[in-house]
Amino acid sequence: MTKRLTLWALPLAMSMMLAGCSSNSASEPAQSAASTTSVDSQKEAASDGALTAEQVKSVASKLMEGDNAVQVVGNEQMQQQLEIAKNAKAPSGIKPEKCAELNAKYSVTDLTASVSATATSSSESVGKVVQVFSLTDDATRNNVSQALTLDDLEGCENVTVETGGEKIETERQILPLDVKADQSLTMSTQMDAGGGQLLTSVVVQALRDGDFVLVTLQTGSQQAAELAVQAVELTDRAFAEIDAVRKQ
Repeated sequence: MTKRLTLWALPLAMSMMLAGCSSNSASEPAQSAASTTSVDSQKEAASDGALTAEQVKSVASKLMEGDNAVQVVGNEQMQQQLEIAKNAKAPSGIKPEKCAELNAKYSVTDLTASVSATATSSSESVGKVVQVFSLTDDATRNNVSQALTLDDLEGCENVTVETGGEKIETERQILPLDVKADQSLTMSTQMDAGGGQLLTSVVVQALRDGDFVLVTLQTGSQQAAELAVQAVELTDRAFAEIDAVRKQ
């Protein structure tokens, strides 16, 4: 289940993996290094103005208030999962091959230099994942900024991903929506879930100063346009909550 953190095509499954769904055997070797990284990140946060672990967790939690089956994962566990993602192999089985190259070009494989939290919720209609990263070094911010410059799928609107012996057909589209951030990228993906059911997901990725917010919504009952409006609103709320905790 371990995959690279890919900004241009981040599926809901990846967000769930970062929320703690990877196998124990994969997590254990990373715990020692991840714990050190977590401490280092929090020390940097105190010195460079980044949010603390408590603050990012508070932001993620508030965004899910009133939702069902909410789970919030704090910085310590996130660091373990980010360490795994950092060292994971690049995803394979992406066709056409040129789309695998585009995937690699607009990927961020290392977000360990951050203080982060993830909140998830699920209902019969929509699954939500919100991730908040307060970045603690310029190199990581620059890598995220570069990944968010993607503005053309270059013929990769329709992609086949082979995983576990199964081929998944996906249709992707970049949505030109306004987000209250320095940079943002909003993308919708539709895939065949089998049995005639189509799953639609919208991912909003937004960077403002040193704060990076990633919102994923997935549903089988709403259109991408409707889902995108909700995702953008949630992203804007995330930055508003970040402003609020900074003033406390």
